[in-house]
Amino acid sequence: MSTEQLEEPQNSHVPQQLANVVGAEYVLLDDESRAFYSTDVYRQADILTTAVVRPGSVEELQEIVRVCAAANCPMVVRGGGASYTDGYLPVRDNTISIDTVRLKQITIDEQDMYVTAEVGVTWAELDAALKEKGLRTPFWGPFSGLAATVGGSMSHYAVNYGSGLYGISAESLTGMDIVLASGELLSTGSAGGKDNTPYYRFYGPDLTGMFVGDAGALGIKARVSMRLMNRPEGFAACSFGFADGESTLKAMVEIARLGVVSQNFGLDPRQQKTALTRMESADPLDAAKSVFLSARNPLDGFIQIAKMGLAGRNFLKNASYSAHFSAEGLTNAEARAKIAEVRAIARKYGAEVANSIPVYFNAEPFMELLPILGPNGERWKPTHGIIAFSRLLQHHADFEAMLDEYRERMEAAGVQLTRMLMFFSTNAFIYEPTFLWEDSQTIYHKKVYPAKLLPDVQTHPDNPEGRALVKEIKQRIQELCIKNGACHMQIGKDYPYLETRKPEMAGLVRNLKRTLDPNGLMNPGALGLD
Repeated sequence: MSTEQLEEPQNSHVPQQLANVVGAEYVLLDDESRAFYSTDVYRQADILTTAVVRPGSVEELQEIVRVCAAANCPMVVRGGGASYTDGYLPVRDNTISIDTVRLKQITIDEQDMYVTAEVGVTWAELDAALKEKGLRTPFWGPFSGLAATVGGSMSHYAVNYGSGLYGISAESLTGMDIVLASGELLSTGSAGGKDNTPYYRFYGPDLTGMFVGDAGALGIKARVSMRLMNRPEGFAACSFGFADGESTLKAMVEIARLGVVSQNFGLDPRQQKTALTRMESADPLDAAKSVFLSARNPLDGFIQIAKMGLAGRNFLKNASYSAHFSAEGLTNAEARAKIAEVRAIARKYGAEVANSIPVYFNAEPFMELLPILGPNGERWKPTHGIIAFSRLLQHHADFEAMLDEYRERMEAAGVQLTRMLMFFSTNAFIYEPTFLWEDSQTIYHKKVYPAKLLPDVQTHPDNPEGRALVKEIKQRIQELCIKNGACHMQIGKDYPYLETRKPEMAGLVRNLKRTLDPNGLMNPGALGLD
């Protein structure tokens, strides 16, 4: 058959149809945009997205889904873009990328104590809006909250601020509005009733939970509703240095069981350097101003600034491991009482050091995406496991043994591994190794890293050997996670979710996918689904 006789592809008019929905300025077709939206923190997809579309309302989002469904075009959704597990990377031709950057509406119900935010709202934007009213969500964002969105944090889970007391992002939910593959809008929780609002999550089967952590494979989140609480007035923090990782883990697990820490994190020596680099990158006067303004009174502000100045920013550079704990309460006295209990445990395993790091992060909780390049311009790729307390020390020992095995090859290839440690609630622990390796920057780094700082970042030549070694070690870490019963957040298309489930569970997930997305157009490949 000649070219002239070929029928025009069914989806050739999709970009124009999308432009008719949102306006031509909100449909991106240029090669640079297509390459950028097909690249995450870790890598670029083998297939470029066909077009990027930016809906300005939930109704436009529904219509986009109808257009794509009619043309049999796969869809992926991008929120803040900080994925490192292929979360929004296309795996099929003709994929349409949906960028939620324009979905910014926030509705606060102070009487019924819930907030509803469209999925493009960042955690920093939500926190600022709630702070004006003296309110907060229980979980209130990850470190990356300047970029991370509420929608992405429900599709992939998130952890950090508030997690010590209130768990991960999903545990603050009261309901969601989900755009199904048909374009219909499904409201979960109490909002699923006639003439009702999203003030409560649990009534009948918890359908909200079905769409949490699904990596967008079952539907597209449009709105997220969360419960509210009065913003705590009291704050206190402490930091400890430890001789080794085992002592750090023992202390953190024992402290977790207290149920009094609002946020926490542990750092190995290399990660400490990254945290300190974040502090050092800020203007000293701006940092001092932030700490002063976050203090409970002027005297406390002056004391905290003096401590930061006297301790200097070098106080942990020669330490081994460290852990940092923050508590909150109705008053400073309540928060300090909680920290006193933390100290009593931590002193059994380590020594107290200046608390500059948790004080700084309380004042400036949301950072720019500086960690996507290491302190010396290295490429960055986190991986993690959520480990039961009873298996944590074994997992740590297994990791140390693996590290010893690879040490010489890593040094030769310019590859390093750091670790961040964190517990949430009283029953789970995140063990997060992070790769740093010398390699060339991608379009992602060039567009996302703060432009004013990028010219000063060290660059490296292309390093395919380093990338190959990272991939090999990443697989070994995954094997350790499976051996030690780990779970994962940010599953995307990277962690082996479906293949590690019991047959009954895997079958149920596949049946849900077929029911909700019969043509397999919602983020194909996510969770290991076709």
